[in-house]
Amino acid sequence: MANRTPPFRPAFPLLLVSGLLVVQPLSSLADTQVDCRPSADGAGWSCEPVAAPANLPPRPARPAALAPAPQAEPQPERREESVTQSAPAAQMRSPSFPANEMDWVPREQLSEEQRAQIAPYCGGTYVEPAREGRDDATPFDQLPIYATADTSRFEQGSQTGTLEGDVLLSQGRLQAQSNVASFDQPNNQILLDGDVRLRDQGVLVTGQSASMQIDSGEARIEQVSYVVHDAHARGTATKLMRRDDAVIVLTDGTYTTCEPGENTWALHSDDIELDREKGWGEARHVTLRVKDVPVFYTPYLYFPLDDRRQTGLLAPSVSNSTDNGTELVTPYYFNLAPNYDATLYPRLMSRRGLQMEGDFRYMRPDQLTVLSASFLDDREYDENRWLYGIDHQGGLASRIVTEVDYTNISDPYYFQDLNSSLDTRSGTYVNQRAAVTYRGDSWSLRGTLHAYELATIASLTPYQRLPQLQLTGSSYLAGSGFKVDYRAEYSYFDRDLESGTITGEDGLIFAEPDENLVGLQRATGHRISVSPAVSYPWRNSWAFVTPGARIQSVYYDLDFDARTADPFDYAAADTNPSSTIPVASLDAGLYFDRDTSWFGNSLRQTLEPRAFYLYAPHKDQSDQPLFDTNENTFSYNSLFRDDRFSGNDRTGDANQLAIGVTSRALETNGLERARASLGQVFYFADRRVQLLDNQGKSAQDETESSSAYAAEAMYRINQAWRVRGNVLWDPNNSSNGAGSLIANYQPGAGKIFNAGYRYRNRINTFDSLTGNFLSDRDQRVDQSDLSFMWPLHPQWSVIGRWQHDFAGDRTLEAFGGLEYDSCCWKLRFINRYWLDYNERESVANDTGNTGIFLQIVLKGLGSVTGNRVESLLDEGIPGYRERDNNGF
Repeated sequence: MANRTPPFRPAFPLLLVSGLLVVQPLSSLADTQVDCRPSADGAGWSCEPVAAPANLPPRPARPAALAPAPQAEPQPERREESVTQSAPAAQMRSPSFPANEMDWVPREQLSEEQRAQIAPYCGGTYVEPAREGRDDATPFDQLPIYATADTSRFEQGSQTGTLEGDVLLSQGRLQAQSNVASFDQPNNQILLDGDVRLRDQGVLVTGQSASMQIDSGEARIEQVSYVVHDAHARGTATKLMRRDDAVIVLTDGTYTTCEPGENTWALHSDDIELDREKGWGEARHVTLRVKDVPVFYTPYLYFPLDDRRQTGLLAPSVSNSTDNGTELVTPYYFNLAPNYDATLYPRLMSRRGLQMEGDFRYMRPDQLTVLSASFLDDREYDENRWLYGIDHQGGLASRIVTEVDYTNISDPYYFQDLNSSLDTRSGTYVNQRAAVTYRGDSWSLRGTLHAYELATIASLTPYQRLPQLQLTGSSYLAGSGFKVDYRAEYSYFDRDLESGTITGEDGLIFAEPDENLVGLQRATGHRISVSPAVSYPWRNSWAFVTPGARIQSVYYDLDFDARTADPFDYAAADTNPSSTIPVASLDAGLYFDRDTSWFGNSLRQTLEPRAFYLYAPHKDQSDQPLFDTNENTFSYNSLFRDDRFSGNDRTGDANQLAIGVTSRALETNGLERARASLGQVFYFADRRVQLLDNQGKSAQDETESSSAYAAEAMYRINQAWRVRGNVLWDPNNSSNGAGSLIANYQPGAGKIFNAGYRYRNRINTFDSLTGNFLSDRDQRVDQSDLSFMWPLHPQWSVIGRWQHDFAGDRTLEAFGGLEYDSCCWKLRFINRYWLDYNERESVANDTGNTGIFLQIVLKGLGSVTGNRVESLLDEGIPGYRERDNNGF
């Protein structure tokens, strides 16, 4: 789903907050310094100065240099800047105030804690000075207004009260300072003149002068500069005005997150209107300037000021690719009601034409429904391309959950050729699934219809479940300690197998993948499986024992998509195979620990031996198809499973004992410093049940008296280094081996180094899509993966990744580049090589592609171009996402 918050959003609510300082009720301002009453003769006013209340907040120092936040270290003395109290407006400061008067504190004057919160290449930060009431959340109508000044007077003739000389007005978290403040009672107007400084929590606004109408709330500030501390943002405006309808209007406004004196980029707008009550804003003639050079313009922008959704144009995006040419996407959001909305994504592609995409969302507290659609009259291939779908999750009642995940596409090349702004998944297929689940107290019943639409031409047609009903549950028999689990399922598996050939763009002709299926691989039909189980778990602080037993029963009613050229005898095949197999197990373990120390660190070391005995008799299941079954990957965790197969089409025969042991090193806070596990299975009988009658497998693999050793380990050397790995080693057959070793080094400050290696020799692997065991060449994996991001300079980093396949003697992916990072913008440049799979050109040919990628990020505004670079680094360099999220 596209982000419905445009990248311009951070600028405008912050400007709005700054305007609130001049719209608070200050009608009692005069009463804080003078007490005026009608004279005895009624001809005028009699005014007497009054003492300021004893609890007046302290007057802030004039900002020749900013006083640091409370946590700051003592600062060197700074010279106070003289201020002429009665200087005329023309002689006041220009709207571009010195940095130290806008709460800017250079790095050398920050405390250690403050320096740690900014990037090492930043020259300083904005620090809001401590002041009484800054964090006060009391409603303003409950807060008094304080006013102090060097002198005060009241002119009876004009009915005007005036405060002069270092004027300070405060109400809770709001604060105003100026050289002169006057209250014109007949016109109900407050005027601030000279060195106007307005503060709200986290916001500072300065200007030449300010005025406010008490009766209407209309206010105006001239020659505005502002700072928003948390956003590290600043800007200017010729005029800030609050209309009588509470709408804030900024004239000739700017916004940037660059440091004072460094205008690398800035947003400029002739006219900005902000409606805080309704939560919307409008900007006209918006220009993005880089070093004062205009690079982007939009005549109108409608945007939200808060989390409330608003109808309007979202930020456009521009990209370029070889397949589609130049792309321009201009999303438009429709806020139709509080609980439903829509977004339209017009996408103009120079090579293909105009693609119209859109989605509609319906939201309730207990459900979310999204409708999506797309259409393109593709000039490249002179055909219509389309997509539509629905994604729904919700509940009809407290115990009923409904799910729909349905997508349909015009052709299997759709995701390969076209980009999309919709929240759709591209891969081998797209789902067409609907499910309803009823949840009882200790059981659940689920009904599913699950079909697929292939998004590739190189894969087999998958089985569809039309329908699938599943009942699962568990409960303890009252007071006995016995636990009963049950699982039952009915499914109808169907698929329409393709026949014939496929012709690629290069003219090569290939058989449809479905043509390779023979015999039981061409079966469809009904399957019922039932698996009740009972166990007696016993556990205390130093041991556990769990005896258990279950029965796996399965029944089929089959049909065959027969072929005359197939040697399989379809007429004699059993269309109603079935099997019922009991499975018994005993799982037991011990727990020992002791206090120890490693390299001077106190640790608790554990020793956790575990034994798992499994028995299941042999039952010939070769007449049963493989609808959803595969062989589990062998690993340390698989030693303690009660079946070596997934799914319900096979139940492995077993008479075996798995022995394993785990040792951990735990710190006092529970952090796992190190872990190591080692285990093996001892077989007391040959494994006779296989997926396809030992096809592609060595008979020796199933007759050995023991399995390969399975081991895994992890060691956290320190906060920066972490190493983990696993290995399978078969002493009986050295060709059956697999393992991996991965090292991660992240010492901080943008330093990332990852090195990994994995190999897999002749491990028996069954491919459920082809219905066959992979050949030895396909099974062998021998790859390395190296990735890094390392600073060459505080602002320059080198980025790279190299993934190499030793088995095929080829590079799978390699990229290298540079990143430049500053406090307000970032640049990434990457040159990449990768293997791509183009089904139009050749069904079975991997080709190498190259590309140059550029990303420019304006901090506080968003990515201007090259979003693909960020996803590339996120997927290719482990730890990059955490590093980027934690960076300034």
